[in-house]
Amino acid sequence: MMRIDKGRISGKQFMFAIACFIQSSGLLTSFVSGVTKQDSWLVILLGSIFSLLMLWVYRRLMIVFPDKNLLEIFEETYGKVIGKILGVLYLFFFFTLSALNLIDLGNFTKLTATRETPMVVLILMCIVVAAIAVRGGIDLVGKYSTAFSVVAVVIVIISTLLVVYQMDFENFLPSFRLPIIKYIQGTHIVTAIPFGELVVFLMIHPNVKQSNKEITKNLFIGFILGAITVFMVVLRDIAVLGNIMDVFTVPSLVTLHLANFGVSMSRIEILFAIILIILLFFKIVILYYVSVIAMAHLFKTKAYKRLVLSAGAFIVFYSMTLYPSGIAHSTSGQETIPFLWTVYEFIIPLVTIIVAKFKKNPKKQEA
Repeated sequence: MMRIDKGRISGKQFMFAIACFIQSSGLLTSFVSGVTKQDSWLVILLGSIFSLLMLWVYRRLMIVFPDKNLLEIFEETYGKVIGKILGVLYLFFFFTLSALNLIDLGNFTKLTATRETPMVVLILMCIVVAAIAVRGGIDLVGKYSTAFSVVAVVIVIISTLLVVYQMDFENFLPSFRLPIIKYIQGTHIVTAIPFGELVVFLMIHPNVKQSNKEITKNLFIGFILGAITVFMVVLRDIAVLGNIMDVFTVPSLVTLHLANFGVSMSRIEILFAIILIILLFFKIVILYYVSVIAMAHLFKTKAYKRLVLSAGAFIVFYSMTLYPSGIAHSTSGQETIPFLWTVYEFIIPLVTIIVAKFKKNPKKQEA
């Protein structure tokens, strides 16, 4: 086994990193609200339930292969050739996730804080700071996960209380009137974006100090904490905006902007924006780190820090060429990406654990 990054994080940091990773997706609720409108709360709930099956698969892989990351698991399960092919495909997947989230962060920052700053400048600033964090290793990346996650929960609770007088629970009506295919589509989107993206943590788990029992606890509690946060955000936004929430790029920002706080608190939405930027930046750092570790594994080098700048440069270039417009990005997130991501997030990991079981891998341990 070649451990590329010798840094270690605690099980608690792993748990909050998972929560923080999901919480950052408060920015992406428009993918769902554009499909299911005021019934979006239901698909968040259904997506959370269906995602538990994916979490079970990830848990089994972590337990069966406690000291191997995802690419090492592929090579041990399928052999060197197929394992390498899958490794290259997942490197592409990690790079794509990094680029997509970098676009989201750039667009959101431009929308809320720096309208006159060119997008490429915002993206470059983000990737430079992220590169510093990635070079610091997983222990630096995980160090701030607890604080970020807790702050996110506190902000959601406070912001919900502050807009309570703007809520109208008739905004949840009419319910369950959409075609069944819309609920299926919305649930699929939520399951793939963002819950299924937790597959990236299979690249990190060998660096976590935890027992098999703690893997189950940390994985599921982290997921539940993150999912509840996103669920609360969607409930709040529906209660305030109703079936017009699909009109807005970032419904949560509009929700807080509509609140009548008075002069002293008229810009509370800026606080929300800052927190969301921090959360999304944390997610980008995780994805960037995983991409670099995957590159180092494929190139068979432990000197992963030497790859940070080249990987960052590629992510920036890739992000600038992915979509011609925000509309194309949104359409892809609703119609194409969920199907592609399902292969990476569920089908391949599930097949891998089945194949590993039939091969009776000698490193397999009982949960």
